[in-house]
Amino acid sequence: MQTEIVKALMGAAGAVGGATYVDDVFSTYLFNGNSGTQTITNGIDFAGEGGMVWCKTRGSGSHHEIADTERGTTNPRVLRSNETDAEVNGDVGNGFTSSGFSLGFESGDVNTSPRAGVSWSFRKRPGFFDVVTFTQASGTPTNQRISHSLGSAPGMIWMKCTSGTRDWFCYHRSLGKDKYLKLNSDVTSANATNGWGTSEPDATEFGFNANEFGLSTGSTYVAYLFAHDDQSYGE
Repeated sequence: MQTEIVKALMGAAGAVGGATYVDDVFSTYLFNGNSGTQTITNGIDFAGEGGMVWCKTRGSGSHHEIADTERGTTNPRVLRSNETDAEVNGDVGNGFTSSGFSLGFESGDVNTSPRAGVSWSFRKRPGFFDVVTFTQASGTPTNQRISHSLGSAPGMIWMKCTSGTRDWFCYHRSLGKDKYLKLNSDVTSANATNGWGTSEPDATEFGFNANEFGLSTGSTYVAYLFAHDDQSYGE
């Protein structure tokens, strides 16, 4: 999984002729918790472009927290990448701005004073990263198609049910549509025939097989899509 993120960043860094650069779409930012509210200014335009931020304290065993603009831009609910929980109240994503995001103090997992924390921010951009939400269709669809705006075939997808307890399911291009990994587990890949649809994810959509991943009709999901070495922008 780390390889796909690195390749996406290298693609942004290696292309020429564009006006969007790596530091416009990605940031690693260190901070110290204050047990209150604070604004993180990292140069990422979440308010105008959208995206996802992932935070973790360093040196403590607290939860990871992920927030994104697709599930709300003010006091959004967070997901824990190390857990199976549905979305819960958290410290991350107290608000998104044109130059970063805000932290609150709800769970204490990320913004407790004086703990050192780290954030990884991914801005939406064709050829780099996208966030989509969707609802499980009626019945038990085996090839529900989910549209995205990545503009190229994703190298990796992280998918999580936001309305119920469920593992994180991860697609990787090296494994293909019939296998998955779990972000919240260290187990090896598992089989899921047509788990990601009857065809491989492409530049406009990916498949969702409720027989493999679904809970029930009306369950809600979020998916984070990472491009693979697109090199369509930046320098």
